[in-house]
Amino acid sequence: MIPQRFATEYPERCLQLLDAFEPIAQDRDLYGTFSVMLAASILIVPWERANGRHPLTQEQGGDLHTGLRRLERQRWLAADFWQYAQLGVGEWRFSRIMGDPNDVRGWRDEESRPSFSPEANTVSGRPVGEVFRVLRNALAHGNIVYLDELGLETAGARVQHIAFLSRYEETQEQREAAETYRLVTVRETDFLPFVRAWALWVAHHHNRDDDLRVA
Repeated sequence: MIPQRFATEYPERCLQLLDAFEPIAQDRDLYGTFSVMLAASILIVPWERANGRHPLTQEQGGDLHTGLRRLERQRWLAADFWQYAQLGVGEWRFSRIMGDPNDVRGWRDEESRPSFSPEANTVSGRPVGEVFRVLRNALAHGNIVYLDELGLETAGARVQHIAFLSRYEETQEQREAAETYRLVTVRETDFLPFVRAWALWVAHHHNRDDDLRVA
């Protein structure tokens, strides 16, 4: 059926697919792959559709559009959508990569700390807008790396963390010298619960906007 409001009804339909196929993904040891596949659609589509610059203007000025603008300024670890996460926030990191992104063992932040280390993790002070843009850009451009328990890309090892990279040069000197990236990592088992919480938060705005129109 054609939805009345694509940006809010689309995640509702994705949630039905998530519930149906999550047990299959777990049974076949494809949990991380399933999470990334679903996130590539369910995160990006509502975010882009509610963007004020999107050519399809159904969401502009509505409750979802307003809610997203407010959400962008909230701290990631205290964002409104976590109220829908049954198991809490989970394990997230936000850092930088100042060198070659292909050399996972050599990932270092701007202070030469290992990018995966607790010392380099700045997620507690990051707003939703910053973290979400890294996820969005990484999913859109395929900048995703599977990591093991130690934060290394070890072929054949079990995936424990998913890394998302977004190209970022802060200064002209950095742009001229080398590529730098923003890095977000999350434990594999924490990513799909986040995707579910996000979808529930977006879908929640469907009835709210309908109620406003009736009023």
